[in-house]
This record gives sequence, structure tokens and C-alpha cells, in this order.
Amino acid sequence: MIGPKVSLAIFHTVRSLANNLAKKAEESKEAIQKNNAHKSVNTQLIYQEGHDLPFDDAPIQFTAEQIGGDFK
Repeated sequence: MIGPKVSLAIFHTVRSLANNLAKKAEESKEAIQKNNAHKSVNTQLIYQEGHDLPFDDAPIQFTAEQIGGDFK
């Protein structure tokens, strides 16, 4: 069983990755701020500063069956 501290760490790691991908995709600061539910862009920038994790691109493709969705 995963405890609350581990779950929180995983959540913030995934959130940081999402922020990095949005930034690389040239999403606006306002869009990233809204996706993170922060009250202001300044708050978002404080959380985002210094959290550029060294993620590597991985060429992985999942099928609709693996994901469990219908993508028609």
C-alpha cells in the first residue's frame, strides 16, 4: 500500500512533468496557471521555478486496449 507521503510525491512529480511539457509546448503562463488551479500567474511561477526535472523523452506507444479507451 502506498502511503500519503509517497502519493503526494508521485502527484507532484507528475504535475512537474506536465508543467515542463506544457512549457516546452509553448503553452502560455496563464494556461499552465489555470491547469494547476493557482490563484495567480505569480503563484504559478513561484511553484514552477527551479522544478525543471531532468525528464528524458521515451518513445513508448500504448494501444487503445492497453489504455482502456475508445479513441475513434
